Amino acid sequence: MAVRPLSSVLKTLAAFDCVAGAPEPLRLADVARQLGEARGAAHQRLVTLVEAGWVEQTPDGRYRLTLRVVSHAAAALEQSNLGARFSGVLEEMVTQSGETASLAVLDGKDAVIVRRVESRGVLRADLKVGAHLRLDRTAFGRVLVSFARPEIIERLKAQGVDLPSDEVMAQVRANGYAISEVEGPRTVSAVAAPLLDAQGECVGALALSGPFTGFDTDKCAHIVVAAAAASSGRMRGEQ
Repeated sequence: MAVRPLSSVLKTLAAFDCVAGAPEPLRLADVARQLGEARGAAHQRLVTLVEAGWVEQTPDGRYRLTLRVVSHAAAALEQSNLGARFSGVLEEMVTQSGETASLAVLDGKDAVIVRRVESRGVLRADLKVGAHLRLDRTAFGRVLVSFARPEIIERLKAQGVDLPSDEVMAQVRANGYAISEVEGPRTVSAVAAPLLDAQGECVGALALSGPFTGFDTDKCAHIVVAAAAASSGRMRGEQ
């Protein structure tokens, strides 16, 4: 006999997702509207999350995540072994390209770098582990959005997050990779490709990046796409 999930718990977790996905603390009315519930029901779910230590109330009565999620996010990465699993892949990408290799995941409204192997050259990109990157302009962001599930894209749009245009996303899917030139202290070029798990879900992206001058986009695209395809194949049990 199949065990059915508890609908009340699922709805409470949906309230958690509302708070987690917002760029700033939410009012009770905002949560109730997003859940499509009465204020009383939404309030009860928020009180439950506060009591459990996942959500807290600000002095003006809004709701936001507690820092408890930070340690759990780190634990999730460790348990999935995602970063450590790709360390060798990133090392090989650096050896082949001479550029810096990174692994990033979609976290809320940003792409976040979770593992990085620096190039051995004098000039390096200025992005570190933990850096948050825009979804509309960066190679990581464009890939993670273009290969995300439709409901994730709709959620991001509803939150007002700046996303790549439909034309850009279509091109990224057709090419199998994305490129970007990010303005910063030094202009950085990057190329990224998606990591797809056994269910075909995009769980992250690999990228090579480096100073614009001397960056061989075509060569790096070939290396990144091959590394991402091989890694995705291993996750699907093909190798």
